[in-house]
Amino acid sequence: MLTLDEIKDYFLLVNSHAKKELGQNFLLDEEVSKRIRDELELKEDDNLLEIGPGLGSLTSSLVNITNSFVAVEYDEKFVTFLNKNFEKSNLKVIKNNILKFKDFNFNKVCGNLPYYISTDILEYLISNFLNMEIGVFMVQKEFFERITTLNNKDKGPLNYLIEYRYNIKKIIDVKKGSFFPIPQVDSTVFKLLKKDSDDQTFNKLKKILNISFMNRRKTLINNLKGIVKDKTILSNVLISMNLDINVRPEELTLNDFLNLLNRLLKVENLKL
Repeated sequence: MLTLDEIKDYFLLVNSHAKKELGQNFLLDEEVSKRIRDELELKEDDNLLEIGPGLGSLTSSLVNITNSFVAVEYDEKFVTFLNKNFEKSNLKVIKNNILKFKDFNFNKVCGNLPYYISTDILEYLISNFLNMEIGVFMVQKEFFERITTLNNKDKGPLNYLIEYRYNIKKIIDVKKGSFFPIPQVDSTVFKLLKKDSDDQTFNKLKKILNISFMNRRKTLINNLKGIVKDKTILSNVLISMNLDINVRPEELTLNDFLNLLNRLLKVENLKL
């Protein structure tokens, strides 16, 4: 792991700087990297993926443990740096946007996720990386609180999708002073542990959730009218579930949405 002075020297050398718009904040605390490594429960035959390694703060704790280790990095100068500094390791660096990366054959995934696309990355991972048994990620603390909240007004589709596919566990909070440049807020490391789930059900649940939350100001019925035109049918479905016909999507539990999905699939001419 690079020290603060080494990171500053690097940016002077390449005549550049950390890009706020890409969420580039570099971890300085080696104990956090080691904790992430330990939580991944790495074995020799694991296929390991790191998202956005940057200057290798976490990477240095992960090399030469597994037979396969791939890091996906978007910034060309970091790709060059990583290839040079880890050339004698098992690391393979791929320049790409993780949201366009199509190799899904990884059972362990980790990374420090940029705040502005944390939702997109997590949804992409749980929708496509079907072999992901364990994921360990660092995100802004407020983002973690949002995806695990019990407060209805802050819930969204991602909360339910994570709950369907994974058990989620908070590992540690990381103070903002542990990074360079120093971000405005603290971070949280959390772990995803895969549950038994059905891929077809997941895909249909995802569609129902996206439709249900299409307009948060509307009731669930009004959002669902896009797939079931007859409001009476929708009202009867909700009543059969002992739900108020004016219920809002964020008031439902995951089991409610799964129950709703099963009932809607029995409706004729359903557009799903």
